[in-house]
Amino acid sequence: MAKALSKELKQPDEFVSFWTHFGAQLTAHRRKVTVTLVVVAVGIAFGWGFSAYRTSKATKATAAFARIERVAGAELLPEKDTDKADKKEVAKPEEDGVPRFKTEKERLEAANKEADAFVAQFGAGGLGRKALLGKASRLLALGAAAEAATSFESLVAGETDASLKVMEMEGAAAANEAAGKLDDALRGYTTLADESQRGGMFYLDRALFAKARILEKQGKEKDAEKVLREILDKMPKTSLRSQIDDRLAVLTEK
Repeated sequence: MAKALSKELKQPDEFVSFWTHFGAQLTAHRRKVTVTLVVVAVGIAFGWGFSAYRTSKATKATAAFARIERVAGAELLPEKDTDKADKKEVAKPEEDGVPRFKTEKERLEAANKEADAFVAQFGAGGLGRKALLGKASRLLALGAAAEAATSFESLVAGETDASLKVMEMEGAAAANEAAGKLDDALRGYTTLADESQRGGMFYLDRALFAKARILEKQGKEKDAEKVLREILDKMPKTSLRSQIDDRLAVLTEK
């Protein structure tokens, strides 16, 4: 028993041996180990900092986007106060920090300035695309049809969200129609109809109804009638049924 114990004590314990060896390595390479620990600590701190920055930026972006919507929906000054209010009074913020405007034109232009500022600060991705979509719609309302068409078409070219894409396509076609570019509008509504058939037919009746409207403007009544009947064949329960019936009644009398 004594000999066995003596032999066991002469063999170093594996656990103790490992940590003794590890400690010696730390001592021998103290500088490298210290640098490594510092790099790891900095990396962790940067990761937390970047995450916090992204969260903060996302919060700010959401608030800035909400401001665009508030400006676009701001109340107009009562007509009785319009003549009395000077520019300083019009621009004076209300309790929610949103100014009031004398006219719809001023309100639309102010909302577009907010959209430009948003994109300049947060970029054209994510909420930035929705800000640009809203701006394009307001440009159309302001009568800047050609500029609106260009904006919509630019959005369509880079859109990956199917639901936003059809909205942008409809906006581009409507803007070209408003600009008097009927051939471009017709192509736009035709493409939108094709896209809708591939994506669940949600916009199909609207796209074809608009296409028929363009054909009628171009003096192609028979083609317009054919497109309207196509809607009834493909979507007999369309919400546009009464409008289609009215147009068909007019076209068949010609």
